[in-house]
Amino acid sequence: MNCLICENSLVVKGSNTENNDVLFCFNCNLYSINSRKQSKLKNMKSRYRGDFWLESNYNVQELLNSDFSSKKGWDYLVAQESMFEYYKQFLKNKNKILEIGVGTGIHLLAFDKMGYDVTGIEPDPINAELINKKLVHGTCINGFFEDIKFQNKFDIIFFYHVIEHLENPKNILEMCEKLLNPGGLIIIAVPDCDNPSTLNESIKNPYHLWHFSKKSLENLSRKLNYSIIKINSFSRLPKNQRRFYKILKKLKLNFLSHFLSPFYPLTFTTNQNGYEIRLILKKK
Repeated sequence: MNCLICENSLVVKGSNTENNDVLFCFNCNLYSINSRKQSKLKNMKSRYRGDFWLESNYNVQELLNSDFSSKKGWDYLVAQESMFEYYKQFLKNKNKILEIGVGTGIHLLAFDKMGYDVTGIEPDPINAELINKKLVHGTCINGFFEDIKFQNKFDIIFFYHVIEHLENPKNILEMCEKLLNPGGLIIIAVPDCDNPSTLNESIKNPYHLWHFSKKSLENLSRKLNYSIIKINSFSRLPKNQRRFYKILKKLKLNFLSHFLSPFYPLTFTTNQNGYEIRLILKKK
């Protein structure tokens, strides 16, 4: 099996929880799962139509019906706010947004609330139905990106912890380029597998087929018709800072909490202790 990015030969570096080989490209610093041995990969689409959320123990219906007011809902809300803080400066003159792999709908619903013309794609029919009931300015399509014929183009295509799940993220990103308006953006977040701890957790997840480092994302981007606008690694804030932030939010001191921790619960890092990598690409 060859590297998705540079096509060099891969070496076996171990196995995951389903006894599939974990492969590594020394040139790109990219880890992957040997999909040729992963028999369940053939049934991946059926798993994402329902089993994925059942196995994750996330009650999406409960989250949506409670407007994310539970503890788990809080985690999703602050993740959305943190991500928005990262890319908001690039939203000027952008209106049409496509999110691939909507999941709980937290990002799509936030875009919708801000008045953007949104389209989401979500393979789980229950998720898609619940999200559609809440949308005002757009729609959530039940299905898979590669199976849908789009009539319109978009200003932004958004992937939040999705491309590591795709059988061939390079092909999907190439397809996205054709759907972007001139100057359109791709916004991506993935686990930061430069961090050995994050890499280990990612490999344990049977749904993660790719384990990206900053270098591998940069190499992948350069193989495609995109320019890298921004790429950063983020680590988790220390527990005491996270507690202090919550106190400020409860006291409605939002300006101060934002000033102290604009990307809460994360912060920039240059060390190999990252939790997440965020990347913004622009169509050339």
